[in-house]
Amino acid sequence: MRGRIRVFVSGRHKARMPLSYAALAPLFADRIETVDRPAEADLHLFAHVLDVAEAPLALVEDWRKRRRPVVLLSEEPFWDTIWNRRPTQPRRVVDGLHGALPVVQINHQTSDVFRFEQIPYYLLTHHRFATTYAARFARNARLSTSAIRARLSAAPCDLCFLFERRPEPHHNAGWPEAGLFGLCAWRTALAEACTTGRVERLGASWQGGPPRQGLVNWYADKMARLDGHARIMGAIENTHQPDYLTEKLFDALANLSLPLYWALPGHRLAEFGLPDEAWVNLAGLDPAEAALRVADLIGSPFSDARIEALREAQAVLAARLGRPGPWLAERARLARALPLALEAVLDAPRSADAEAVEQRAAIGA
Repeated sequence: MRGRIRVFVSGRHKARMPLSYAALAPLFADRIETVDRPAEADLHLFAHVLDVAEAPLALVEDWRKRRRPVVLLSEEPFWDTIWNRRPTQPRRVVDGLHGALPVVQINHQTSDVFRFEQIPYYLLTHHRFATTYAARFARNARLSTSAIRARLSAAPCDLCFLFERRPEPHHNAGWPEAGLFGLCAWRTALAEACTTGRVERLGASWQGGPPRQGLVNWYADKMARLDGHARIMGAIENTHQPDYLTEKLFDALANLSLPLYWALPGHRLAEFGLPDEAWVNLAGLDPAEAALRVADLIGSPFSDARIEALREAQAVLAARLGRPGPWLAERARLARALPLALEAVLDAPRSADAEAVEQRAAIGA
């Protein structure tokens, strides 16, 4: 095992990586050290491909001098599909303001760093998820089926969507071989096509006004606002990737709403053991077809089987997301996985990408 790995972190998005979150940084303190200058680093670390393209001149010059590895540690498949365009390649070359850099990619497709065992990675990035779910699923698991039906009947909204409106077709990018698909345009079209019943489309991109992230605690505001608010909740991710789950579906169930989701076979939501009737999978439908299916759900009371499935889902999630054991085990897994991934980069032989960049530099490209 190596000693501490010294990393230089740069870029506008550097707050969005495991090393930067207050909830996760202590996991790596003994293995990874952040340094102030490129010349002090064992490797250079970025969170977004645009940050690599904007790498400071001092970093590029240091790479040309010392050939220390450049790593794109991307936690966000959405960024990979829209800006990266080569998300499935372990190595690639990125052209930038001060020249080209060879990049090793550590993301959901190329590494096991984000391949969770019990708790999806995103839920580890802030302690609010663990504390909220422990309280909500314990509360909900104590409800009877009749109590759940009563809460759903009293909900002031039939269907609620809370996500950015992104209708642009470039959001449809996909890599079928990796199970990687952009869903922003699809879910936007669904939200626009759903007109049956009492429908709400929440957020600045739909309603105007300041973004919710500007609130002191946007997540607490969301969970208070949506608790028991809607019979059905749009919980579709911005991107489909088998290992990628955020808070969306879990929040919907914690708020006692029936989640709408989009998951192909092989998606790891299946490993949670939720009853089939506890969520609605719209994968394989176009937005108009999906809207018709949602309209059918709105048009009639939920069956006894669906209400019972929603009740069972609360107990299932209370067991996994409501106890400290799974969270601690997942944090321990991540604490091992990231340093090992960076060590593998440092121990890897010099790549053909590096040779290609040297040739570009030699001709002034």
